[in-house]
Amino acid sequence: MAGDAEHRRKTEALAGSQSALPTRVPVPMIRTFWGAQIAAWSFLTLFAWTARLLTFNDLFAATVMTMALEPIGFLMTGALHVFFLSRRRRITSVPIVIFLLCFSGAGGVLLMQIADVVRRIFLGDVQLPIDARMTTVFYTIVLVGWSLMYFWLTALLEARSERFRAAEARSETMRLELERLHLQLAPHFLFNALNSVASEIHERPDEALEMVRRISAYLRYCLDQAAHSLCPLTDELEAMRAYLRIQELRFEERLRCTVSIDPSALNVLVPHMILQGLVENAVKHGLRHQDADIEITVVVKRIDEDSIAIEVVNSGTLAPQRSDRPAIGLANTRKRLQLHYPQGYELTLREVGGNVVARLVLKGSACLV
Repeated sequence: MAGDAEHRRKTEALAGSQSALPTRVPVPMIRTFWGAQIAAWSFLTLFAWTARLLTFNDLFAATVMTMALEPIGFLMTGALHVFFLSRRRRITSVPIVIFLLCFSGAGGVLLMQIADVVRRIFLGDVQLPIDARMTTVFYTIVLVGWSLMYFWLTALLEARSERFRAAEARSETMRLELERLHLQLAPHFLFNALNSVASEIHERPDEALEMVRRISAYLRYCLDQAAHSLCPLTDELEAMRAYLRIQELRFEERLRCTVSIDPSALNVLVPHMILQGLVENAVKHGLRHQDADIEITVVVKRIDEDSIAIEVVNSGTLAPQRSDRPAIGLANTRKRLQLHYPQGYELTLREVGGNVVARLVLKGSACLV
């Protein structure tokens, strides 16, 4: 219950943080804008200077006119950027579009007037071979084109940011789900283990005490590895052996376990405590025959370069599935596998010749959640 409450609290906090994302533009996006702004106007300045030089055939006139007009255009588009930032949620609304057209036209007229003043002050009676109205048309087109490019780049950046936020939200949700599953698995193991201790404490107190020590050692391993969603298979095998040593005290000579491991698979990363559910399931099915010995065989082998197979075979029969009491261990294992291997695992459980065979195939590398 406490684990579920904590899970709900974290999920609600995550949802709240996602809905309350700030509308201010992050610093990297602002830096990206000014870098693009400087690059674009540097190119436009070079283009305008070259065009004026070819048109005026006068180096001084082309240089003076370019130095007077292009910096003003740079400042005007910078002001547009600040204006758009203050209205990010309504940047493509009809009033903004009307304002943009009016601003571009007014900016073109203003630059035409500035060009005329510059001509009179610095160039005197020099007649430039170009209609002044062309300056208005040129800069109106520049301002409109700049705004369209700004809208397009802003949409691209926002779409990328949205995808990043969505990926972060999915990752956090998966992490919280894994935490919930781990919290569910530990009490399930403790419930079974403490039941075993309770059943032995009166008749065999020494064995019950040793069982408590082994449970403590096993739980210490679980806590030490709790921060790691993936662990080397060799560590998981040691945890499995620790679990089986607990069961050996419970069943004495009735429990026999054989483990066969392909050495090339020992360093493969697998989900933490993934063998726990399979072996616990084997013990449970072995218990269906109270008087018979429990034989468990664990085989780990590499199928190919990217895949391994884990088989846990136990003597016994499958228990009838009850819809009101689903198997917690295997259900937990399946959910965790779905998170770590969304398209790369197979888990089957079947009865073959008086044995129950659980086969797990892991394909590719596990996703780190």
